[in-house]
Amino acid sequence: MSYHVIIKSIQTTEVQQRVTGKYGPILDDFMDEALRIEKAAEELGIPLRIIGCLAFRIKSPEYTDLHINMGRQVTDIDFMSYYKHRQKLINLFRDDLGYYWVPPSFARASTLRDLFIDQARDRKIDVFYDHLEFCHKIDFKKDKRLEVDEPTIPLAELFLEKTQIVEINAKDLKDLIITFLAHDVTDDNTDVGVNGKYIAKMLSDDWGFYYTVTENIKKFINFVPTVKEIDQTQKDLVISRVQKLHRLIEETPKTGGWKRRAKVGTKQRWYKFVHTMEGTRDAR
Repeated sequence: MSYHVIIKSIQTTEVQQRVTGKYGPILDDFMDEALRIEKAAEELGIPLRIIGCLAFRIKSPEYTDLHINMGRQVTDIDFMSYYKHRQKLINLFRDDLGYYWVPPSFARASTLRDLFIDQARDRKIDVFYDHLEFCHKIDFKKDKRLEVDEPTIPLAELFLEKTQIVEINAKDLKDLIITFLAHDVTDDNTDVGVNGKYIAKMLSDDWGFYYTVTENIKKFINFVPTVKEIDQTQKDLVISRVQKLHRLIEETPKTGGWKRRAKVGTKQRWYKFVHTMEGTRDAR
């Protein structure tokens, strides 16, 4: 069931749009609205981090115009938080921010995910909890990674958010271009840049995740030269930085589990199918 159908299925008295909540009205601009929500959660002591397209622009603001010129459009707002804050977040969105919370009686792709709808603009917000799992699983809870950066998730997880997708597309690759234009790869486990050591360590214990990411790095390196909106110097910089990350991944010692799974290779499916909020299944 799509969220458009969900809206139509709810009684009018239940979906009456709140013009103004405790934190003011819902804003038209995606970025302004995302930051309004993040700030409201911060006031309550809740780590609510922006992910997706908006997060890439926040982390690389000097390349926002390039992002737009490459045809990258913002279509929604997504967040990460911890499941222990779920009820407080439901109350915040529903009671104070002017959103309709889609109750769990509707088909859900994951119990660690909530859907909120701005009825006036026909716009949705997904809030994921503890981990982001599409083709592979990115765990934020184990190392308290939502406390590393704000208002977005760290650059390492932004990179993995895109490269965990088996069928990575041009939109994802464009997000990575502005990331590597603005940020170098670090090899000392710091998050001032793209934390290469953290990424490499994570992938050293999961062959399937490693395979998807390294295959997507190859696709990315092949994609960069085709982008007309950046010059050759920028292309060389982006490629050199992602190659540095690739070397760190390859040079990091692998676990026994990684090595055993590597022997099986692609003869056995190494990734999960992506489930949408509508309950359908595909490999995207």
